Amino acid sequence: MWTWLEIDSNSLRSNVQEFQKILTAQRCAFVLKSNAYGHGLKECYTAIADLNLPLICTNYVTEALTLRDLGYRGRLMIVGPFVVEDLKAAYDYDLELFLGHLEGLEAWIKLVDKPKLHIEFDTGMSRQGFAIRDLSKVVQKLSPFSANIKGLAMHFANVEDVNEHSYADLQLEKFDQVVKHFKAESFQVEVHAASSASALILENSRFDICRVGISMYGFWPSVPTKISYAQINGKSGFNLKPVLSWKTIVTSINEIGSGQFVGYGCTYRARKAMKVAILPVGYFEGYPRLASGTNAYVLIRGQRCPIVGRICMNMMMVDVSDVESVAVEDIATLIGQDGQEAIQASDIGAWSQTIHYEIVTRLNPLLPKKVI
Repeated sequence: MWTWLEIDSNSLRSNVQEFQKILTAQRCAFVLKSNAYGHGLKECYTAIADLNLPLICTNYVTEALTLRDLGYRGRLMIVGPFVVEDLKAAYDYDLELFLGHLEGLEAWIKLVDKPKLHIEFDTGMSRQGFAIRDLSKVVQKLSPFSANIKGLAMHFANVEDVNEHSYADLQLEKFDQVVKHFKAESFQVEVHAASSASALILENSRFDICRVGISMYGFWPSVPTKISYAQINGKSGFNLKPVLSWKTIVTSINEIGSGQFVGYGCTYRARKAMKVAILPVGYFEGYPRLASGTNAYVLIRGQRCPIVGRICMNMMMVDVSDVESVAVEDIATLIGQDGQEAIQASDIGAWSQTIHYEIVTRLNPLLPKKVI
């Protein structure tokens, strides 16, 4: 592949330490799920291994086993779904599972060797978690095994997309019922609800643990979250640094005439004579085809170069007519800084009608990664 990711280890470490300042180190559970949000699980863990994080979250048991193989001996919390086949590995490797459905609870109760659990309740997300109406039943079933229950969890449905958080408050009210019921039955549990956005702007959601995901990698969860944080904290000095840059090279340059079509479907027609550079990146590598025909651009020699024609499986075409002395093997920046210009993952998200979470997590895991 003639395209690669650059992972800034200093920025990653800085983001971790920024959250540890406002939340305390013991409260932070950093999330390395989904290949560390597309940044590379191995590369990101290796960059922060010496920080001795007490708790890391993954989505899959397999991700957690990779971290054990890399030498991590701290607590590992699996925040995604599990199947019965995962239970033995979870016990053998001391993993803590999220449990939020009765079928999984029945399977867990039958085990001799029981992995530790965080019991999740659905307070308004309608995804994972026991229904509030089943609270008494769940507590009754778990009471003989209270020593195996590490925590109580929920997940917010609508924090980062809004500046008004009445729905989050409603979820917290429901969660408070859950916590009070468990503590009344003498369960000794850690309580957690917050992810990146809520940890930043809803102080009453922080509890014992905060699950910091997207912002670990230098992204604000959303523009409303950034605005809300500024309204609450003013110029606090809290500074997130982007960790990932995505680059490629120019592999060829074509001179095309006025009226000539570019790319599949003949969707782009040159209005004048142009120079078009070919970049060896397409939707296989992770650049969304939906960005075709928009205002999308890349950076070459510090200049914006519009993408022309449809993005292909392994290639895209960009207009380099105004780039002086452009040449084959020049570096093109897809995400990151080049001179005074920068492209953020959220820019590509806007061009392709999605969010920056999807842009980075759908980067092809085969892309080479350079840790800098």
